[in-house]
Amino acid sequence: MSNVTAVLIEVVSIQQYVYSSNRLKENIGSSNVINNIYKNSLKKSLQKVLKHNLDLATWEDKPENIFINESNTDFEVGYIGGGNAFLLFKDKLKANDFIKEWTRSLLIEAPSLSTAFALSNFNLDDFSMEFKKLHRKLQKNKNKYFPQTFLPKHAITADCPYSGLSADISEDAEGKGSYISSSSYAKYQHLNEDEAKRDAEKISIGRFTITTNIDNLGQTKGENHIAIVHIDGNSMAEQFKSCQGLLEIRKLSKCVKDIMLNVYKEFLDFVINQMDFFKKEENGFEIKQQENKDILPFRPILIAGDDITFITDGRLGLPFAEKYLELISKKSILNGKKKISACAGVAITKTKYPFFRGYTLAEELCQNAKIEARENKDTSWLDFHVAYGGFSGSLSEIRRKKYFTKDGQLHFGPYLVASKDLNKEKNIIHLKNGIKDFIDRKKWPRSIVKEFGESLTMGRKVSEKFRDQAKLKGRPLYDLKETGKGYSTNVWENESTPYFDMIELLEFYPEYFLPKEGGGL
Repeated sequence: MSNVTAVLIEVVSIQQYVYSSNRLKENIGSSNVINNIYKNSLKKSLQKVLKHNLDLATWEDKPENIFINESNTDFEVGYIGGGNAFLLFKDKLKANDFIKEWTRSLLIEAPSLSTAFALSNFNLDDFSMEFKKLHRKLQKNKNKYFPQTFLPKHAITADCPYSGLSADISEDAEGKGSYISSSSYAKYQHLNEDEAKRDAEKISIGRFTITTNIDNLGQTKGENHIAIVHIDGNSMAEQFKSCQGLLEIRKLSKCVKDIMLNVYKEFLDFVINQMDFFKKEENGFEIKQQENKDILPFRPILIAGDDITFITDGRLGLPFAEKYLELISKKSILNGKKKISACAGVAITKTKYPFFRGYTLAEELCQNAKIEARENKDTSWLDFHVAYGGFSGSLSEIRRKKYFTKDGQLHFGPYLVASKDLNKEKNIIHLKNGIKDFIDRKKWPRSIVKEFGESLTMGRKVSEKFRDQAKLKGRPLYDLKETGKGYSTNVWENESTPYFDMIELLEFYPEYFLPKEGGGL
């Protein structure tokens, strides 16, 4: 017997659910809700419908054991990972009952969280074709039905100050606080399930912790920017869809999960190893304490497989994103046959700027970097934007308004990461070498650098006139000589210039992380 009933589940719009609030605590609680629903919540509903205990980790511990065809097995987890769950039932009615039970419980446990389902007969002997059909059905279901998962607002209902939804529950257990939406309340209830904090304290042997306060990421007066970093793996969905059997997809899911967990721990270890630098007052960071532990200038918000978002001090966004991508790029899947690559978007904004808008920009930047990754297989890229005040519109609109001159665009990225190929003009090594060159105040006084930046906004003729004057005074521009492009001679080539990015990042890339002996990267 190879025919069973398969249920494919997806949490819809995870990003909108997690980042819809401008309060960090609510974002963290949202992330914890996402992590919980495929554990305790899913298990509770399954056991209620099937009327027996379940171990949802069996598929992971022993992926080669497939029990659903055995007479005494009525259910089995196919795999769980990346916001999806693939479940197998012997009885179609039980599968339907489970969907009803679980979605009903989620309305209480995770209000405003949306899920999508696909259910069909599934022939395990023709796994690849059946799995593709199930995915198509899931996509169709997502497009045709939008469930109401929160209490609608009425004219007599007050608005929640955090979510804008109907304020229907007291903020504290005794009913003495202000009223908020049940969605916000559920997120705050999950705030203490902070695995990221436990990981940080475990890895640092209790010396360091992470914060739930966005002001405690190392910012100082005058340097009050944060960086929102969004990272996403390249072509992971295609890898899963191409799996030829249940065993293969289980192994891939477990492999990706283990790799990304190890990368996160390696990155956390990297941050901890830089704490001596961050704690020295002369280096410009303010490391605060919580419960007699130093707070790391890093706060993960969502770690869901290859979908990663964290925040940090604005000056650490690029070096931290680069390091994370480097760690990912060292890993491989399919028994070492395929390297993993990923892209990152780094949005540097004012600390108090609406978080959701900053995250949306980071996601757009990541997608912009992925354009380069699609053209250059198995490579990792990052893109960035520095917002000195407010901003509106899409990334393309912002750049069209602020980063274009009559001679071309000022922004040079996205940048290639984790590659030693210096023939590539957009290798981030060139960006860092250029920043390092401009940091030399003896060669480049800050007022002169600022003047060069202004000349670039005026186009080719003005910037080349500046170049000539600077060269006469012993200030030749950093040359990307390995690329074969003579930017130090022409400043602009193919309607672009690499120098504006270097100047813009002078205040947002600590010299410690630039290429030099003893540096952090």
